[in-house]
Amino acid sequence: KMVDDLQASTQRLAQTEREQAWSEMARQIAHEIKNPLTPMRLSIQHLIRLKQRGIDGWEEKFEEVATSILEQIEILSNTASEFSSFAKFYYEETTVLDLAELINDQRVFFDTRENIRIAYDYCHRECMVQVRKGQIIRVLVNLVSNAIQALEEKGGYIRITLREEAGQYVVAIDDNGPGVKEEDVNKLFKPNFTTKSSGTGLGLAICRNIIEQSGGKISYHRSELGGACFSFTLPIFASRISEQELR
Repeated sequence: KMVDDLQASTQRLAQTEREQAWSEMARQIAHEIKNPLTPMRLSIQHLIRLKQRGIDGWEEKFEEVATSILEQIEILSNTASEFSSFAKFYYEETTVLDLAELINDQRVFFDTRENIRIAYDYCHRECMVQVRKGQIIRVLVNLVSNAIQALEEKGGYIRITLREEAGQYVVAIDDNGPGVKEEDVNKLFKPNFTTKSSGTGLGLAICRNIIEQSGGKISYHRSELGGACFSFTLPIFASRISEQELR
């Protein structure tokens, strides 16, 4: 009975934690949406007054305000897309796939810049996992994109590694860029935090949710290459473990 009670209590706690996470995410989304709406409204109202009064130069002001509003709309659209992807996580079916092949497909997709070299180091055999494919691709795209953005100005080197360790696969994405400031490290996976001028602050928070819901963990540390290293784990597909145990 005590074991049953403990299990029920653990399930309730997990449910409460999920609800709190969703509540916090919803609050952050509302904050992100409301922030640009007020200056957008005030700018449009200001334009209307200028036009109504026939003040000279309102046409030039219109071009400036329109450009700014379009930028804000793009940010709102990206925010909505990020949150939509986050919400859809629970509805995508899992599938068994080769993680090594999936990573290589993404590497080929990104390895198109002359000043940024991307290397991929793995065990050269099948690395089967059971995951939601679209969501894991999203994690890879986000992490590789971040590394590329860190190197865009001066160029550099990105290393993707895949290794097996203690019944799980470990994927690491290193770069030789500037890395993350020490004071920002603890904020990386929190919603609404970004170091980019046009970022939504949801990318890494969503990555963490995807990886944790997939049974793994995601973390950051300083790379031996001198820049950032983001790594995540995924459990090895059960049949793969059984084959090892049979041997």
